[in-house]
Amino acid sequence: MKPIGIFYGSTTGKTEEIAKKIKNQFSDTQIDIYNVRFAIVNDLEKYDNIILGTSTWGKAELQEDFKKFLPILQKADLRGKKIAIFGVGDSAKYPVSFADSIGIIFDVLDGKGAIFVGEFSVKGYQFQSSLSIFGENFAGLPIDEDSECELNKERIAMWTDLLKQCLN
Repeated sequence: MKPIGIFYGSTTGKTEEIAKKIKNQFSDTQIDIYNVRFAIVNDLEKYDNIILGTSTWGKAELQEDFKKFLPILQKADLRGKKIAIFGVGDSAKYPVSFADSIGIIFDVLDGKGAIFVGEFSVKGYQFQSSLSIFGENFAGLPIDEDSECELNKERIAMWTDLLKQCLN
């Protein structure tokens, strides 16, 4: 498999920890992790496989560093690159905007020629609504470190197994 770039935005450290857990699932693959606060267009463009992750704050708000990273994402040539997205949210405290960050990122990149991978089933999640649902699945992996943390290890393993089949 070609190298993977993981780009995350994290305020409290939860999203950074999830990025590291995802990396650890790929034992035979080169993976570089970037805090989006310091990432540039060239960092994105050197990967054919990209994983993006951030948290949702309140209702449909991206983590601050990732919000500032959006223009860099929009500027990057992502045609033909495979992109997977994970989002961290709290389904109990914010059940009407659970993991909206996945959908926000998807919408920003839709139409730029990227190939989205890593849809994940909504089954087993407890929430009311999310901008991250397309069809009957999430457009990426939602992680709830606050209300469903006991399920995250299995969800990350399932998602990364799927990505291993989909990425270059």
